[in-house]
Amino acid sequence: MSESYNRARKLGLKQFHRDEVAGAFPYPPALDDLLEGQGRLPRVHVGTVELDPALVVGTKTRARQNIFASNFLPIAPEGSEFATKWSALCESQLEEGTREPIEVFEYLQRFYVQEGNKRVSVARYLGSPTLPAKVVRVMPAETDSPQAKAYLEFTRFYSVARIYGIVLTHEGGYARLAELFGEDLEHRWPDEKRDALRRLFSRFSKAYGEHADDVGLTAGDALLVALSVCGLDELSRQRPAQLAETVERLRGEFAALSGQASVAYLEDPDATPDEPGVMEKLVSSLRSFYSVYQSAVEGPTKVAFVYDQSPMTSRWVAAHEEGRHDLERRLGDQVETFAYPSAYEDDDFDAVVADAVERGASLVVTVSPTQMAQTLRAAVKYPDVEFINCSVSLSHDAVRIFSGRLYEAKFLLGALAAAISKDHRIGYVAESPVYNSVAEVNAFARGAEMVDAHALVYLEWVEEAGNDPREAFAKQGIKVVSGHDFPDPLHPEEPWGLWYDAGDGLDIQLGAPVWNWGLYYERLVQSLRNDTWRAEGERLPAQTLNYWWGLSSGVVDVHVDEDVPEPQRRLVELLRQGVVSGTVDPFSGELLSQERPIQPEGSPRLPSEAIARMDWLAHNVAGHVPPTELLTEGARRAVEVNGVAESVLGETDEGGDPA
Repeated sequence: MSESYNRARKLGLKQFHRDEVAGAFPYPPALDDLLEGQGRLPRVHVGTVELDPALVVGTKTRARQNIFASNFLPIAPEGSEFATKWSALCESQLEEGTREPIEVFEYLQRFYVQEGNKRVSVARYLGSPTLPAKVVRVMPAETDSPQAKAYLEFTRFYSVARIYGIVLTHEGGYARLAELFGEDLEHRWPDEKRDALRRLFSRFSKAYGEHADDVGLTAGDALLVALSVCGLDELSRQRPAQLAETVERLRGEFAALSGQASVAYLEDPDATPDEPGVMEKLVSSLRSFYSVYQSAVEGPTKVAFVYDQSPMTSRWVAAHEEGRHDLERRLGDQVETFAYPSAYEDDDFDAVVADAVERGASLVVTVSPTQMAQTLRAAVKYPDVEFINCSVSLSHDAVRIFSGRLYEAKFLLGALAAAISKDHRIGYVAESPVYNSVAEVNAFARGAEMVDAHALVYLEWVEEAGNDPREAFAKQGIKVVSGHDFPDPLHPEEPWGLWYDAGDGLDIQLGAPVWNWGLYYERLVQSLRNDTWRAEGERLPAQTLNYWWGLSSGVVDVHVDEDVPEPQRRLVELLRQGVVSGTVDPFSGELLSQERPIQPEGSPRLPSEAIARMDWLAHNVAGHVPPTELLTEGARRAVEVNGVAESVLGETDEGGDPA
């Protein structure tokens, strides 16, 4: 069998030299070296399992480490005692298979051989699918690191599914995987479910390794993305060629999750990310001319709006529906729109999107973060249609997102509230604790503090089960309140915006934030018609695009009631001009949270990502984020998709909208 050894050794030496050139360690790593300095970690005897040889990555100790390349193929000289024993073992395995289990230590789902190095090497060379192995698990040190948390969740997954090799790097991943298979991490999985997962992972990881392994995501994380987008039934019935196509179409999503694709916050609709050269400008002009000409020939741009609720009952959906009608008024026969209300369930959503595509929609708009999973699934299914979701920081390659810097308007209203309040106290009604809403609370508090250094903002959450913000404010005698951003379609008489409780049931509106959704949608549609949409994608190929426009764009504004005294109205206008020009910003300078300093005096504006994903409350906010279990069902779903981690936020003893 020296011929087999010679071939195996050539493969081993090839890997050895490749590692040397790359500056990588050319031998299998030793577990003892990896764990040096950590003391004796807890060990668990797992028992004997059938182990994929590809999961064996190293040796327990350094002994005999240097006779293997990093891929566990031999590099010892031909004619050596080791070569003779390796050849004999190879012949034995070909004739009889492997009977005696190897002995391995498992650490973070990687295996290190204590006894049976040659058996692993031969199995690797022969391509054996499994090896019997006695496994001892080495538990990682107890830390709060994401890796340790994810691994502890894996141990729960293994106890019920008995599957090694599916590496998920984010806490919650194994629970989500179990949920997608209709199981959990508490009860033993039926054999058919376990075998189905093994088969699917084997097929998927092969396609992933051949078509997208370079994106830097584990095959397990990639499978979880594919299952979340395509669904278990669809993915399970795909043949190898279809799986390969699915993997190719999800490359951008894999890159986004792995961190290779950064988020581009496009904060000015009239600005370009980089100044193009002369030739680029010429090409862009020609594309724009052709696009306009083509649109004139082919007719109006068709846009579908898919809502998860009805505009008859939802403030948020009603505002977007008015924006849709305004879009039609603005663009006339250049655009045709159609709306699909209350498409909440997956089947309903898929059906209305299919109808929109059949009717020739070029753009599909969804208006809630909770629709992102559905929107992403549709975007992968219909790659020739553009999809956009109204949310913040839900970064995906196939779906662009849009929202607005409403916190700028809330900053102005905070200043107005402090100018009106006579006792330094202001009430603030927030919807649910999702990203963006926290920035709006803090911007409001910053505006109030700018006018009144003693201003205190009392925060109440609408979506906290059993909570009545108005009743809470009445008990505390708070008169100036920042309420809902929109009127209630079912109860239009209820106060909204910034209002003053004058007593005896009389509420006086002072002002309100303004969303100009029609203008927003007009600009988005025009970007499709004049080819700016495609140009932005080409200019930022490795980034996920987030349209995040503010006061300077006109899509966000503030209304101050004409009955507000003239000095206060002038104050708001002066601050508004400062925000539009960039000379005033709510999140520049010294920032203090309830628990710690955020940045010192003289600091520039916080980065866009830090604002969009703000997870702290300003020091002059009296309130906290309620625990998830105290939220309403709808709010829990929103927080699960795009929520702020409540454990990060401070809580005091003193007692946003969906995007």
